[in-house]
Amino acid sequence: MGESDSIKVAAAPRGGIADPEVAIKGEVADEGYELFDEAAPQAVSQEAKDAVRRKIDIHLLPLMCALYGLNYVDKVALGWAVLFNFRDDLGLVGTEYSWASSMFYFGYLIAQYPANYILQRHRTARVLSLSVISWGVLMLAHLGLRNFAGLMVIRFLLGVAESVVTPGFVLYTSMFYTRREQVMRTMLWAAMQGAFSIVSSLLSYGLGHITNTVLKPWMYIFLALGLLSLIVGFSWLFLMPETPNKAKFLSHEEQIIAVQRVAENMMGIKGYQWKNYQMWHAVKDVKTWLVLAFVLLTQLPNGGLTSFGSLVISGFGFDPFRTLLIGLPSSLVSAGSMVVWGFLSIKYGNLRTWGMIIPLLPAIAGIAAVYSTIGTGANKYGRVVAYWLVNSYAVTWPFCLTIVGQNIAGHTKRAFTNTLLFIVFAAGNIAGPFFFRDQDAPKYVLAITTILVFFCAALLCAIALRYYMALQNRIRDRQFGAAKTTEERLEGMRLGMHDKTDLENSDFRYVL
Repeated sequence: MGESDSIKVAAAPRGGIADPEVAIKGEVADEGYELFDEAAPQAVSQEAKDAVRRKIDIHLLPLMCALYGLNYVDKVALGWAVLFNFRDDLGLVGTEYSWASSMFYFGYLIAQYPANYILQRHRTARVLSLSVISWGVLMLAHLGLRNFAGLMVIRFLLGVAESVVTPGFVLYTSMFYTRREQVMRTMLWAAMQGAFSIVSSLLSYGLGHITNTVLKPWMYIFLALGLLSLIVGFSWLFLMPETPNKAKFLSHEEQIIAVQRVAENMMGIKGYQWKNYQMWHAVKDVKTWLVLAFVLLTQLPNGGLTSFGSLVISGFGFDPFRTLLIGLPSSLVSAGSMVVWGFLSIKYGNLRTWGMIIPLLPAIAGIAAVYSTIGTGANKYGRVVAYWLVNSYAVTWPFCLTIVGQNIAGHTKRAFTNTLLFIVFAAGNIAGPFFFRDQDAPKYVLAITTILVFFCAALLCAIALRYYMALQNRIRDRQFGAAKTTEERLEGMRLGMHDKTDLENSDFRYVL
């Protein structure tokens, strides 16, 4: 199916939906359905739609980017703190640092089902704002840490607090943007991981030079990030709208256009019911398992590289401060790649699965180069360049999120798929650090070998996912006919606004 954003209306039911009126009879409609219905006879110009999109961008994207960037650096701040005697100050020995790194994801994993249930049943913007405020308080609580036990408690609670963020962002983005637009917006807020990592690394570099004060150098890192998180959290609480039809910065006419734009996705806007049958739709969907396999195979490496990346670079022969600076281009590769891929997706479309495939190639080349030069006396700066390439795999994560956000229809189905996805995400990040064994330091041969194998397997999963979705589109076109015009898609839009899954809506086509 094309990704056109044109909006016209009024059409007869198509073949493939035996009786759309029966299909939605007695169903509770999504937020904004009254505006969708009100505008049914109207045509909307491209200029008007673009103007509404620009207003949404201006009001939403700055705070979305700020929240998601902080979400990442708050999580990885431990990797910077460890460069400034964090382990010695808390008396961490053996695998205790690995356990502390993984404990965040235990909290994240355990909280996934309630987190996605809450996001489905309650106001998304409110849930996200309270999450940021909570983790801001927990970041400040790091200043009072004295031992391993306290660190484990804080890290677990931090994982619980942050468990709603990424699934909440996938949901929130889908409420305001068309499927074509979502790719670039997802790339933008996901790129903040790399951008904020660069800024925070420089901040940590400066804070690490603060000595002879009551606070230890690593404490200033958590102090700064905690205060920034609180500011962003309260800004979200008071400034971010819940749904397009409730956006105060839009006029009534603009709210109608905003709702109609999103209705084109055939995925609705926001519903508050939890429909158990849609969980089964998620379980029996082949896409679910291909995505889960891909996430596991990319997040096992991510868990280790997030916590031990600084130590790997340090193992090349650099001191702590130089390690921080040398790690910056890796984040630049990550953030820059996401922005470039976002622009390419606008120009060409249907690059979601390519965005899961192609970025793995330089990552595989980079980790293979690091592996092949272990113990060879190769130039350490050449090895650093190879290591920088590894972080190109980070681009695959937001593209994976767009697959769920744009190809899984049905609010409960999408929420349950997100639950499974982030459980696997957390499990991978829990296990990942344990491939970096103390006895392997500083070369970490086992970890580097394992990462190479996992990246190659993930590549095969992404190729299979693209083939499967393309095949399903061809089967639907043969069975129900290609839905190319707005008139042909109208009933599919209505079904989407009544919370039907992609398996129930024969007008739905997967974007590749």
